[in-house]
Amino acid sequence: MQNWVEEAISKEHIKIYKCEQFSNIQKIGSGGSGKVYRANLKNHGQNIALKSFFDFNEATAKEIEHEIRLHRDVHFHDNIIKFYGIAQFDPENQNVQSKNCLLVMEYADSGTLKSYLKKNFNCLTWNDKCRLAYQLACAVSCLHNEKIVHRDLHSSNVLVHQNIVKLSDFGLSKRIESSSNTRSGCFGIIPYIEPKKLLNNQYSLNEKSDIYSIGVLLWEISSGRLPFYNESKEYDVALAIKIVQDLREDPTPDTPKDYIKIYTECWDGEPDNRPTIDQVKERLEVAIARTSVMTENYQTVKFQLLMSDKQEFKTSSSNNTSSNNTSHGDSSQIIQNFNKLNLNEIDLTT
Repeated sequence: MQNWVEEAISKEHIKIYKCEQFSNIQKIGSGGSGKVYRANLKNHGQNIALKSFFDFNEATAKEIEHEIRLHRDVHFHDNIIKFYGIAQFDPENQNVQSKNCLLVMEYADSGTLKSYLKKNFNCLTWNDKCRLAYQLACAVSCLHNEKIVHRDLHSSNVLVHQNIVKLSDFGLSKRIESSSNTRSGCFGIIPYIEPKKLLNNQYSLNEKSDIYSIGVLLWEISSGRLPFYNESKEYDVALAIKIVQDLREDPTPDTPKDYIKIYTECWDGEPDNRPTIDQVKERLEVAIARTSVMTENYQTVKFQLLMSDKQEFKTSSSNNTSSNNTSHGDSSQIIQNFNKLNLNEIDLTT
């Protein structure tokens, strides 16, 4: 790892940052492999993220090298978190020399998709939800087009920056051509894991495994809830068995039928029945277009009815108040009827 990094730095493929270039370093999260810090990059006026690793050893060094190489191939995409370079210091004790390697990365101001949905879900329109789903699909499409399988998609590995999805954490990602030789353990969070992997630990995760996880994430975006969440109970083997036996979450009321069809096909128990990521993208594009038209029509009708009410009020003022009450009542009823439109009854695929 050291030789590869030193060579990459000398050829200016990777930028090296020094401790004194950062200020206001604060821990903002931790996971199974390390911690994440927010810091201010001096002289640039921007926040960045520093990703550290537990137990820095040869295996960790290879993981870091692997993640850097993958980021180098996909860093151009707007929905993938940017990789800026590396640094070597201890964020929690900057006065002590450290050989620990930190990844210097783009900072996502809204945190994980999990926390973003928890905070903002009640403010999201269906158009907003479809756009989040579409951006996620675009990020995974970029990976698959570069022959990369993520293998660990869940709402804590998806970040949000200025309301835009940013895919992160490539620690478990594998090149598609080499993934068939991978026989690692069953990593990840149970509801998002390929059922075939839950059933058989030797199953090689692939592109269609990412699609399964996408299905669960699309449901999560539509519901604002974690899959199979029980505050008093952790995910366990019993849940894994039920998922293998085709247990899935129920659609949230008022979810458009075409959106339900997309994520239910994604989480189909048979990988061959699942769509490709590009097919998911195309169908979400249609959903966005239709929901945008519906929103525009809704706003137009409300505006027209409002103007009609105003005109009726002016007319009635010169005549009598009873006619005004009648016409206003008619307009209000129209608005109420329009508001009662059930998105679930509208087929956006036609």
